[in-house]
Amino acid sequence: MRNTFLILGGLLMAFTGALAAADATVAKGVRVDTYTGWEESMFLSGGDCKAVIVPATGGRIAQYSLNGENILFENPASFGKTMVNTPEGFWVAGYQCDLGPEIRGLPDHPKLWMWPHRWRTPRENTVGLLSEHDLTVGIQMEKEIVMDPDTGELGLVQRMRNVIDRETAFCLWDRTLCKGGGFAFFPLNRSSRFPSGWSIRRTVDKKYSYNSKDPSDAGVKVLDGVLVAQAGGPALKVGADSDAGWIAYARGKLLFVKYFPYFPKGNYTDGGNSVEFYCDSKVAELEPLSPEIKLKPGENYSFPEKWVLIELQDEVTTYAQARALVKRVPASPFKK
Repeated sequence: MRNTFLILGGLLMAFTGALAAADATVAKGVRVDTYTGWEESMFLSGGDCKAVIVPATGGRIAQYSLNGENILFENPASFGKTMVNTPEGFWVAGYQCDLGPEIRGLPDHPKLWMWPHRWRTPRENTVGLLSEHDLTVGIQMEKEIVMDPDTGELGLVQRMRNVIDRETAFCLWDRTLCKGGGFAFFPLNRSSRFPSGWSIRRTVDKKYSYNSKDPSDAGVKVLDGVLVAQAGGPALKVGADSDAGWIAYARGKLLFVKYFPYFPKGNYTDGGNSVEFYCDSKVAELEPLSPEIKLKPGENYSFPEKWVLIELQDEVTTYAQARALVKRVPASPFKK
């Protein structure tokens, strides 16, 4: 963790200046090549891990793999497609940072998470990404992604900037789509504001809301203070005001851990959740959330994360086995 922790700290510095597409020079540790039809994709390597970032599809991470096994879901029908060459009818998976809260029903803002991003390589092993201004919501999105060349741990900083002449208020919403069939888990808050410690999303009159009074689903178990959900079957979305600062996903012999800061006094406006999990028959979506932040014109807000992939000796096939992996989750770099 040593190198990633130092690099991640460096990422919190101000990200100033315009990003230029296709810098004349590419920093050490970054390779630019075509990936499944997307030109100018960015390749990062560290230890036995690899990450592939695709600026053409909203600056998303399309691959995060260990020993060639990609934990992220990819949609072959979208390969090579962008909002430029295919304005409608394609769906790209992988990781992306969006605006929330979801339950508010925000207007469409594709320039922030689907439209091509500009890129640069500001430091070794680092990719910077910049969206266009989306005046529908008054925000521009920036991301920096760095891989530790020794361990393959990934550091991210996601940043929203107010680019209009009036105040805005949003949260940052990480939407990381993994391959389905595994088990997601995270600790519940012992001092939760929810009667059950967690919540489940329901749709009423085409609007989302969260039931935290008596949530239940056949795919969810709470085992000794840890929520465990199996990814598969009918669509399911759960959330919690977890203060652990991480969500993990075990699939086969891979354990994927996403760390993020938790703010006890933060204004978590997507049903009060600091973390959410969605799944259906194909995908498992891990969703850390920042608090909602008011931004005056020109102000920005950053939300960092750290990712880790861990190889397991045995495949995880039960809720109990997934719960037992809590002891394999390293300490969060964001907790004091």
